[in-house]
Amino acid sequence: MPLKNFKYNEMKKIIILTLTLATLTFLGCEDYMDISPKGKVIPETIDHYQELMSNRNKFQIGPTNMFQLSDEIVMYDDEINRLFTKIIETENTYLFRDHIYLSTDDPDSDWESLYGQIYVCNVVLDNIDQAEGNNEELRKQVKGEALAQRAHAFFWLINLYAKQYDNTTSATDLGVPMPVEADVNATLERTTVQAVYSLIENDLLEAEKVLPLTPEFNYRPSKPGVQGLLAKMYLNMGKFDKALEYANKSLSEYSFLYDYKTFDFHPFMPKFMGPFPWPSVVIDDQEAVWGRSPSFPFPYTVAVYITDELKALYDEGDRRYYFSFIEASMFGPNLHGPSIIAPGLRHRSGIHTAELYLIRAECNARLGNAAAAINDLNTLREKRFNEGAFVAYPTDLSSDEALNLALKERRVELFLDGQRLFDLKRLNKEPRFAKTITRTFKGETYTIEPDDENYVLAIPKKVIALNPKIEQNPRAGRN
Repeated sequence: MPLKNFKYNEMKKIIILTLTLATLTFLGCEDYMDISPKGKVIPETIDHYQELMSNRNKFQIGPTNMFQLSDEIVMYDDEINRLFTKIIETENTYLFRDHIYLSTDDPDSDWESLYGQIYVCNVVLDNIDQAEGNNEELRKQVKGEALAQRAHAFFWLINLYAKQYDNTTSATDLGVPMPVEADVNATLERTTVQAVYSLIENDLLEAEKVLPLTPEFNYRPSKPGVQGLLAKMYLNMGKFDKALEYANKSLSEYSFLYDYKTFDFHPFMPKFMGPFPWPSVVIDDQEAVWGRSPSFPFPYTVAVYITDELKALYDEGDRRYYFSFIEASMFGPNLHGPSIIAPGLRHRSGIHTAELYLIRAECNARLGNAAAAINDLNTLREKRFNEGAFVAYPTDLSSDEALNLALKERRVELFLDGQRLFDLKRLNKEPRFAKTITRTFKGETYTIEPDDENYVLAIPKKVIALNPKIEQNPRAGRN
């Protein structure tokens, strides 16, 4: 996926609703539906709808709330007040409390941004077939982008606000509201987990047929990007043969990995400026098959620490550790150890080649192809170690041994990407990997069992207040 110099041209004002109104579309509250988009250009042509799908500020954003919901970090009550924003919300998340947002006035930025993306996609899908213009290839591509971006948003929503996919219960487990039209008067209830996954799958398979192999910029979906999300989706569903198929497809089109030996901290700059010449923006990340990044860039920088358990998983000479932990952040030294830093000063939440290697390795291990799994792990690891420090895993291991190594590598490679919540949810379904988390904070001990109801985020109180037909998730009683 060759890089291009990014020149962001201002888009025309083709705005139908603000983000807030787009979000409230899915709440069904008519008090918010007095819509008169005066001074806005109503989209009519294929080019107009392409520009709607070109909104980098909207479609590059991924979720943030899942970062503290893992077993890989530690926070201390004597330091949490150093956080420069959302102290209460961060504490609530870290302790797996019933609600992150306590008031009906508090917006949930993940819910709102993801449904905002879905609204724009639905506007495009409702109108692109009738849009003016003769460029039929562009019409197909724009439609494919809208299908793919809608699927990506629903993938995050279903994994944040609903139970883990389980083929024995997902047909009845509560999913999330699933608008498929841009209807500002719709009052939507929650559909099922299975229905949302079916929509995601169908959208992605349709998009795969029409999207290009190489997007203009990597925040836009492409064929290998969609194939990568299909691999991720099928992995999450436990359909390892399908996940392997689509990981293979994506990596056959694009498989670039950075060699971490070619980066280092600048000798004349503080380390919190990040390694050089590490890509500092999503569109420059050559490992991004489909680039996204959370709206909040510093979820780990201040007052958050790595657990001893995770630290022990890093082998000697692993530059993933070297680049991720520094003496002091830009906000000063932490009190309990090194500061955590995302190497590019941003966290990744899209589809990346490194994760696809890990998906392929895990699936091969689960399907009895241990040597193939180890080969992929070694391909990735060889790019991540100091010169002379890389030691290849032996290829004559059992499938269970290869699987354990694949899951270990997921933890050290994807630590800063916020992936652990979703791995905990799916792995807790397997008794051999199920895990109990214990937190000690402000003199109290909190225990999170593998079946804890608060692995599923609460539907925002603001949403339920505006639309009581949306049923709340069961809560664990951890207030």
